[in-house]
Amino acid sequence: MATYEDIYGKRVKELSADPTLNSSYEGQVWYNSGSDVLKSLVQVKAWSTSGNITTKRRAPGGSGTTTAGIFAGGRDGDAASQGDHQTEEYSGFSWHNGGDMSQDRFDTQMAGPSSAAVIIGGYDIGSSPNTFDSVEEYDGSSWTGGGAYPQDYFAGGAAGTQTAAVSFGGYFPASLTNNTFEYNGTSWTASGDMNEGRGYLAACGTQTAALAVCGKLSPSVLVEEYNGSTWSVGGDYPTPNVNAAASGTSATAIVFGGAIAPGGTALNTCASYDGSVFAAETSLSTARESHAGSSQSTAQSAYACAGNPTSSAATEEYNSTTATLTGASWSTGGSLNTGRSHGQGAGAQTSGLYYGGSTGGGSHVNNSEEYNGTSWTEGNNLNTARRYMAGSGTQTAAITSGGIAPPADTAAVEEYDGTSWSNGTSLPGANRLPIGLGVSTAAVVFGGSQPYTSLKNTTFNYDGSSWTSGGTYPAVMVNGGACGTQTAGLGFGGYGGSPLADSSLTCEYDGSSWTTSGSLIIAGDFIRGGGIQTSAYAVSRSNPPANPAAAVMTEQYDGTSWANVANQATSRPNGHAAGTNTADNTTGLVFSGPSNSTATEEFTGGSETTVARILTSS
Repeated sequence: MATYEDIYGKRVKELSADPTLNSSYEGQVWYNSGSDVLKSLVQVKAWSTSGNITTKRRAPGGSGTTTAGIFAGGRDGDAASQGDHQTEEYSGFSWHNGGDMSQDRFDTQMAGPSSAAVIIGGYDIGSSPNTFDSVEEYDGSSWTGGGAYPQDYFAGGAAGTQTAAVSFGGYFPASLTNNTFEYNGTSWTASGDMNEGRGYLAACGTQTAALAVCGKLSPSVLVEEYNGSTWSVGGDYPTPNVNAAASGTSATAIVFGGAIAPGGTALNTCASYDGSVFAAETSLSTARESHAGSSQSTAQSAYACAGNPTSSAATEEYNSTTATLTGASWSTGGSLNTGRSHGQGAGAQTSGLYYGGSTGGGSHVNNSEEYNGTSWTEGNNLNTARRYMAGSGTQTAAITSGGIAPPADTAAVEEYDGTSWSNGTSLPGANRLPIGLGVSTAAVVFGGSQPYTSLKNTTFNYDGSSWTSGGTYPAVMVNGGACGTQTAGLGFGGYGGSPLADSSLTCEYDGSSWTTSGSLIIAGDFIRGGGIQTSAYAVSRSNPPANPAAAVMTEQYDGTSWANVANQATSRPNGHAAGTNTADNTTGLVFSGPSNSTATEEFTGGSETTVARILTSS
């Protein structure tokens, strides 16, 4: 029998412990003498379950990536149902509702990520005519009309971005077409025809590297590659297929799901393409056809959602990686001793602090509790019972400012040293619902209102003894979230702006001025969070009537943009968070909430760990 050295020309290394692993070790084999096993770093390819879409449907338009996915339109399980105009966005863990399209449609085509998508044509039983040339563009929150497609069109393919898209094949309006058109964000231009007219095909890629796979003709096994001007025939798909989805480009892609024939049994197959031939990959967990997929993603990372049978709500995500991926999650923590809402929090997951608030009926309390990562313990109380105040800091250097201290709004400030609260220098004026960040010796308070109907955009810096004016916040704001330090702070969400509304505004502070950054995915009043300026999390917003899913949503900030990563177990408007000065967005703590809740939840961010595998015989 040939040895490893005979085959590969190398001997197996003997190591007392695994090396520090990275992608360069992929495929290498070594003997770990410490644990007496043969090990290697191998690529793992698998589909895993992700969050369900909000409304189950089939035949939507879908595109984007696994961190910026989007689908719109489609139809429910009723075979006679007309199209839909709803939009949902995906951020790697769960879906949330986006802005509605103006046109109901299914069997439509889409290109681009959730922040800049374009949707083209489609079909709708309730319209007259049933097919149309309508194009709409999405900016991350709402749809507006785009340049009309040159023909009525549905069930084709699309690839690229909102300003560099290509659309091809499909039905026009009742016969198959091989036409190809390119879009520049304003208008469409005819390009080279496909070799064969097809509908209900899988499509992915860019405007200069698109891929069209199978589709309804016979059905077909034909694969075509587009280079920005012409189509060429690629390697055949292993079996006839219609209504599949794809991710990648013409050089490297995966194709998943579909059916052997129109209206046939849905498939769970998945195959990778290297620009010449297909190879079978791990199967989908849920067989599906007429589904949405991440057509602008890669062959190593994709999502599949919706589709037949029975208009699925299931989502699953594909990853081809040497790492073990762990999603962000929430778990139950110890209960508060005194249930209340409208107080304030500070500290970290293993050293939290909650103080003040209301137990309802206009009451105000001065309770102060500390958390050790397992349980809450009553500490020394605030000097003044209050609610609707600003609060921030650590368990040994916390500060609270303003709020309502009956019978009136207050400017009073208190500082906590880990044992007791002492009075600090008052704010320049009374303020309810202000927003705070920093510690007791270097704090920031911004926004708020006084009187209640007059919202503010002022900022004040505190040095432990006096307050000075800071930079003006870009909008009047109350009830927002904040974290970080006095010279590297972050403000997000709240209620304000012009006109007044729940806000998605995110701003960074350098100690003297505010700079606008990437908006929250979902605007939120009474939002809370923690972390630092470049690595934050946001939770516990009030429940927007138009988007109830946002009430349990967790977003993580990377210094540029927010991503939806996990859901809390319980909606907790008026809840509070610790973690306003922790090192990053990977740990967090939320507590209290409606109905004087005593519940606590602990947050653990997602992780990616490169792990060696033990080689065994089989």
